[in-house]
Amino acid sequence: MCGRYYIETDEDIMREIYRETVSNLSPELIPLLKDGGEIFPTNVVPIRTRERHEAMKWGFDRYDGKGHIINAKSETALEKPMFSKAMRERRCLVPVSGYYEWKNENGKKIKHAFYRPDSPILYLAGCYRLEKDSLLPVFVILTREATPSLAEIHDRMPVIIPSPYAQNWLHDTTDSLYEPMTELSVERM
Repeated sequence: MCGRYYIETDEDIMREIYRETVSNLSPELIPLLKDGGEIFPTNVVPIRTRERHEAMKWGFDRYDGKGHIINAKSETALEKPMFSKAMRERRCLVPVSGYYEWKNENGKKIKHAFYRPDSPILYLAGCYRLEKDSLLPVFVILTREATPSLAEIHDRMPVIIPSPYAQNWLHDTTDSLYEPMTELSVERM
């Protein structure tokens, strides 16, 4: 979990996030920014930091050079060398419309979308870092054990930061996390 998410850009909030992100990018990097739809690891997307929205690439490079790490377990992120400095110094929020999970049903993987019908945007907890030879910062999404109502589809879920706590998350340096939003709707795709 969380291997893909999506952004609906027809909402005013998301259009504003994209505008701010583009205004903070150098012109040669603007074409790298994914402009909504289904987001995959290594895509460049808008991310909220303490100061502003900026473009980042999804996934930390693995130490062995074989791929990317896209998620961090919230329960251990502060202890793991790969994530601890970013968790203390560089927290971020990933604005999404929803995220996807797959459930194995009779040998077939069935895609499910998780979202809030009453809210055009969810904020997923993350952290980011700068990597050697990378044009942009890179981020990971924090995950936690899924709530009982969601665990039937997947045992992990992203840490969702309720909007009133967004600034607290960005400026906190402790391991405190907020209870996940459980009022998510699920749609079989």
